[in-house]
Amino acid sequence: MLEGSAWGTALDEEQEYLYIESRNEEDQTIFIARLNLKNLDLESRKADISWWDKLVGVKSNQLYFVKYLDQSDPTQQSFFSLDFESGVKTELEHLPEFSSPARHPEVYEHGSDYFDTVSKFLSLELPVSCEYLEWQNKIIISYYLRSANGFDRYLLLLENGEKVWKVKQDEEMKGFSSGAFFVFNNQLIFIKDRNEVCVYTG
Repeated sequence: MLEGSAWGTALDEEQEYLYIESRNEEDQTIFIARLNLKNLDLESRKADISWWDKLVGVKSNQLYFVKYLDQSDPTQQSFFSLDFESGVKTELEHLPEFSSPARHPEVYEHGSDYFDTVSKFLSLELPVSCEYLEWQNKIIISYYLRSANGFDRYLLLLENGEKVWKVKQDEEMKGFSSGAFFVFNNQLIFIKDRNEVCVYTG
């Protein structure tokens, strides 16, 4: 479980770590958690960063952030790195280039042909866009259903056309949010209820 709610993630392909930025909105504290994807050990540390800093990438224990300098003008930015081990911050002129080693789902926009195909396949009236990924002999679908106070998001895993499992990933969402899950090194990774990191090895 995370200390607070997940706001962002960054994947270190070389060391096989997933870093998660989590925030506690009550006391405005920010934590960085590091999940070892080889043994699933999770460690978390309080981060000396501001509410207007955003995690955007990682390389070799160096976490990279954008700092938004003007809340009304998102183009006003500066950049810095944060060493996860020591907590040392370094101001930067530019961010490095980041590759995307994970496989991310396709977004099927509401009303598109692909969206309609998924809706018919599920035999459900889907109110907003969905996400879809084919992985080996598996299909992963993230979709939403209306609830009393918004939308509930579900994650469905099929293998050889048969349902393996379905989970309610989030409740009472305000609308569609991309990035429900990704696949890396034969692992399906997602965050449930904004504070529980889930890893399924297929």
